[in-house]
Amino acid sequence: MNIKNLNFKIMKRYFLYLILLIIVIFAQVITSCNKSKDDMDIGMTVSGTLEFSERYNDIITKVQVDVYEGEYPVLKLVTLARGHYSNGTFSLELPARVEDKYLNQGLSSEDFEPYIKISDKEIKTRVFDFTATDFDEEIANSIDEKNKEGNGMWGYSYKTFPLVYIKYDDISNTEGLFFYADRDCSITGSITASDRHYTQTYSMHLKRGWNIVYHTEKYIETDDKHIRITEYSTEPVSGLKWYVRGDF
Repeated sequence: MNIKNLNFKIMKRYFLYLILLIIVIFAQVITSCNKSKDDMDIGMTVSGTLEFSERYNDIITKVQVDVYEGEYPVLKLVTLARGHYSNGTFSLELPARVEDKYLNQGLSSEDFEPYIKISDKEIKTRVFDFTATDFDEEIANSIDEKNKEGNGMWGYSYKTFPLVYIKYDDISNTEGLFFYADRDCSITGSITASDRHYTQTYSMHLKRGWNIVYHTEKYIETDDKHIRITEYSTEPVSGLKWYVRGDF
C-alpha cells in the first residue's frame, strides 16, 4: 500500500474521530446547561415589617429560621437562615437547598383522602417557621468554649418570639406558610364532610425550592348551620402582614 495513501486514511480517521468527539462534548455541555437551568436550586429573600414593632425594638436583634436535627431527647437546634432586624424591619435569605434530613419523607395515601390528587407522592417537604430573637452568636460561642474547657456548666438565656405572616377580617384569616419542596408537585382536590358543615380544598402547585402556601380559614354562619371552609393554595394573596404570634 502506498505510504501516502495510508497516511491519508489515518488522518481521515483521526479527523473523523475528532469531529465525533467535539459533537459529544458539545452535546454534554448543552445537556449540562439545560440541567443546571432546570434543576437549579433557588433561594428566597424574605423581607418584612413587624406590626406593633415598638413593643420589641429594644429587644429583637435578629429574625431567623431554625430546625431541630436528631431524635428526641437528643436534639440540636440548627439555624437555616438568619437576618438582621432593626426598627421593625428585617430581611433574610433562605438557603437555595435544604438537606433531605430536615424534610418530611414523602406523602403516603394515609395523609390525604382519596379525593385529593398528588402528582408525586415521593416529594419531600416541610413548613418552616420564623422566629424573632435577641440571640447573640458571639456570646453563645463564648459559652460553648467555656463548657468545652470544663470550667463548670454555663448557660445562655435569650428571648424568642414566634412570628406569623397573616391577614384577617370578620369571616376569614389567611396565613402564609413558607413551604420547601424537593421537587415540582401538584396537590389538588376537595373533601366535604357528610353534613356539609366543613370543606377542605387543596390547590397547591409546588415548585422545586421555596413556595408560599396560603392557608385560609373561612367561617360562614347561616340560619341553620355554621360552615367552615379550609383552603391551601399557592395562588398569591395580597395584604398579609408580619406579627409576633402572641399579638395576633
